[in-house]
Amino acid sequence: MELTAERLNLYRFLTLKLADDDLYPHYRYGENFTLDEIKFFWRRTVKMILDKKAPKKLGLYIHIPFCHQKCNYCMCDSYVPFSYGQVSEYLALLKKEIGYFSDLFKDVSFTSIYFGGGSPSFLRPVDLDNFLRFIYGSFSFSHDCQVIFEGTPTDLNEEYIDLLMRHGVNRFTIGVQSLDSKVIRNIKRPQTREKFVRIFKYLRKLGAPWINVDLIAGLEGQTKESFVSDVKLMLDLGVDMVHASGFSPLPHTPFSRQGKKFTLENERLRDEMMEAFEEITKNNTGANALEDGAGYKDGAENLQETDLRKENSSLLGIGYSAQSHAFAQAWYEHPCLTHLKKRPTYNKLPLFRGVRSSLKEEMIKFIYNNLQSGFSRRLFRSLFGMDATKVFKREFLLLSKLGKVNIKGDRIIFQVGPEHLIYSKIFYSKKRLRDILKIHGHSYRENKDYRKELERFYPEIYLSRENIG
Repeated sequence: MELTAERLNLYRFLTLKLADDDLYPHYRYGENFTLDEIKFFWRRTVKMILDKKAPKKLGLYIHIPFCHQKCNYCMCDSYVPFSYGQVSEYLALLKKEIGYFSDLFKDVSFTSIYFGGGSPSFLRPVDLDNFLRFIYGSFSFSHDCQVIFEGTPTDLNEEYIDLLMRHGVNRFTIGVQSLDSKVIRNIKRPQTREKFVRIFKYLRKLGAPWINVDLIAGLEGQTKESFVSDVKLMLDLGVDMVHASGFSPLPHTPFSRQGKKFTLENERLRDEMMEAFEEITKNNTGANALEDGAGYKDGAENLQETDLRKENSSLLGIGYSAQSHAFAQAWYEHPCLTHLKKRPTYNKLPLFRGVRSSLKEEMIKFIYNNLQSGFSRRLFRSLFGMDATKVFKREFLLLSKLGKVNIKGDRIIFQVGPEHLIYSKIFYSKKRLRDILKIHGHSYRENKDYRKELERFYPEIYLSRENIG
């Protein structure tokens, strides 16, 4: 088994084609499932959890797709509703879907809940109060359940925060992105620095356990100075975790749809901002923080995402765009609203589409998740009952020859850096590669070098000279 220049170029091509679905096993290259099939998957997974044959962590994700405006950098599945009546219809649909699954989970407890979007804070307080009561009445939750809620500085106020705290929300994720007034105008995001500081201080006053803030580098009109100013403000305030991501002009963002261009100078400036973020926060990052986060307090990380990445935990997703993982049975998702040709009426459940799983596929997913951070062989064995280097002997041998992996006792350390999206393809099952190539293989050109195009969407991938092939 060799990684030839031609094979590496194919992997770059596939990474490009999977830009809008960049997480293994790539749900959209699968099959449709019926509701009965989904219930069957969950019955088996719940039994595995009870029999201690699957990770005990279990997450619940609720997708709220609504926003007051569509920011031009936005990569999320979100839209502005024509009227609040659409929101009411959507909440009714979520309750219907929850009703189909509640009995299946009566013997287990969820360890995390994540309200994502969109902007969940778009919901009116009375509707949010009613919906939260419905959820707590439908499922059981562990005593230490992490309840995560996304909100914007525009929507959040003292009354709203009081309501969330009463319902046990203990991790607030505030989508700030930027507090530079010029940038805010450019990205069409109505918010102010003063409002953010006010609601942050109110959360602290009430004793909110964890507060996370999201920032974006490389936005229109943003300077390195204004970005650094935002980061330092978060440090000064004592935010528990800051996530910073570099803007990528993916095809479905309003930025790209408007025909705007992200120049090489834009890329350079954005990369400088991200380097500055790493430098400023390097002494504040907790051991459990994910790759793009700087955490300042134990437990501040998004435990649902951490459990998914580190332990292959199961996740029940509710609503459009929500993704689910029934351990060793299937990964599946509902369609994204932004990809539909016309807006649904919310009178029936969205389509279930996904990929069947197995213990071997779970192993591949685990390695994919940990290609940047590395992992413990002992942890892998505890999850799957086998040694990773024996199950994937050929793959590890290849990476070793390329100098891309270092095995030190219990620890497997990959040296692929930002190129993990490319090198991860080495571990893909033949079926996954075959299914993806059925869709995109016809557009692959063997004599085309896909590096430049790839770096436009994934600027953090700097292909070194020895990898040119």
